[in-house]
Amino acid sequence: MFVFNIVLFVVFFAILLLRIVLYPKAIVQSVTSDFTECTMMAAPVIAWFTITAQIGLTVSQASWGAHTWFLVAYVFWWIGTFLTIVIAVAVIVIISKYDMVNIEGITPALVIPFVATATDAVAGGLIVTYSHYVNARLAVPVIIVSYMLTGIGFFAALMVYAVYLARLLNAGLPPAAQSPSLILLVGPLGQSSAALQGLGSAASSFFKTYDKGTFLMQSAGSVCSAVGVLLGLMLAGMAVFFMAFGAYVILEGAIKRQHKYSLMWWSTIFPIATVNTAFIEFSITMDSPAFRGLSAAFLIFLLIDYFINWAFTLRDIFQGKLLNGSRSDSPASDRVKRQ
Repeated sequence: MFVFNIVLFVVFFAILLLRIVLYPKAIVQSVTSDFTECTMMAAPVIAWFTITAQIGLTVSQASWGAHTWFLVAYVFWWIGTFLTIVIAVAVIVIISKYDMVNIEGITPALVIPFVATATDAVAGGLIVTYSHYVNARLAVPVIIVSYMLTGIGFFAALMVYAVYLARLLNAGLPPAAQSPSLILLVGPLGQSSAALQGLGSAASSFFKTYDKGTFLMQSAGSVCSAVGVLLGLMLAGMAVFFMAFGAYVILEGAIKRQHKYSLMWWSTIFPIATVNTAFIEFSITMDSPAFRGLSAAFLIFLLIDYFINWAFTLRDIFQGKLLNGSRSDSPASDRVKRQ
């Protein structure tokens, strides 16, 4: 699965680069006129961090991997961190500068850049905790920056939640075709919960070795670990709340037979996986059979969801419903309007 993930990333990133080279004006126009495409700029970085984390978790621990591959993951993490911050700022600048959406047109996609910053923090905690031979000198900067990234992810998401609640109050629930995107609201909370726990565990391990100043000490590391679990439980609770809300809206549309398959259904996977990551962390910090069972159940559900999405996606590709857009140096939204 890790190798398959790399293959998918390389293929689609190459397609993206070709699009940038062949249709540069279309890219600029799409990003500055299409709200969803603007927020989706963060998606490749999220995929980058799934690979980065796996390099630390798996490759550096392999018999042929060792410390060299931790350094690869370490460099990848800093590169991704720079891109994540740039993209998060760029998205806010673009949607503020260009009149592309009003309060009634806001969608949950606005949380994606901030899911990226929280994912960045989770990856940071994972590579310093589980990679082969990590020393405090390398780990502590990652921990500190990851806490800051968690702050961006969580507090920026709070602002998005407030705006989206106003949209729900003004315009009601989204159409059935857009209802799967509601699960995106889960992402920042689940990922922040996992990040706080993972970083707390890392702080507990490395602060005592670093031992400088009044904060980077063993006592502070223990506090970070305990507070991370406490705050993680609160955030996970809110994530489950949003998950239940999204599930209700999706099931209501299903009962009324209002759903048709679209690529938007892929958005139901990653946000729920963030909650599962938090549950796995809870199972470790609490030695909890309940959270271990929940994480196993969620994993089974996610695998089923994953393969169902692949089946429908491949069906629509073979039927010509996907990947058959006309070639044009203009935004996809304009092409759709003309068609």
